[in-house]
Amino acid sequence: MPLSIITTINGKSIVSQTPGYLMNPRALSQRELELTDWLLRHGISDAGMFLPQVPQLKVVVHCQCGCASINFSVAEQRPGKSAMRLLSDYRWRDPEGHLFGISVFEQDALSAGLEVWSIDGIATPMTPPVAESLEPFGTVRG
Repeated sequence: MPLSIITTINGKSIVSQTPGYLMNPRALSQRELELTDWLLRHGISDAGMFLPQVPQLKVVVHCQCGCASINFSVAEQRPGKSAMRLLSDYRWRDPEGHLFGISVFEQDALSAGLEVWSIDGIATPMTPPVAESLEPFGTVRG
C-alpha cells in the first residue's frame, strides 16, 4: 500500500500519495522484466536465488527525478528498512556516449529494485538499457 501524506489546507485534511509511490502497482515492462532476469542471471553467486521472484514482481515506486529507477514488491510484499545488498552491478553507454550504471538489489530476501544512475554526470538515464549493452562495473562481477 502506498504511503500517504496528510496535508491541511484551509482547515481541511487532504490525503495524497507519497511522491514516487504508485497508487496502483504496475507490471514490469517487457524490457524491465528481461533486464531484471538478465541481471540476476549475471550477478553475484547467489543472485540466481531471486529468479523465482521475477514473475511476481510489480513496480510500486518510480524515481521522482525522471530516471528509469524502480522499486519492486514481490507477491504484494515490500521489503522493510534493512540495508540493501547489490545482486548485480553493470554499466553501459547510450548512443550519445553518456556513461550510466545499473544495479539490481535485494532487501529482506526480496528483490527490491532496479537502480540506474549517471556515472559521468552528464545525462539522466530515462530508459533502462538492453542487456547486450552492459558490461561489469564495480566490485560485483557476473
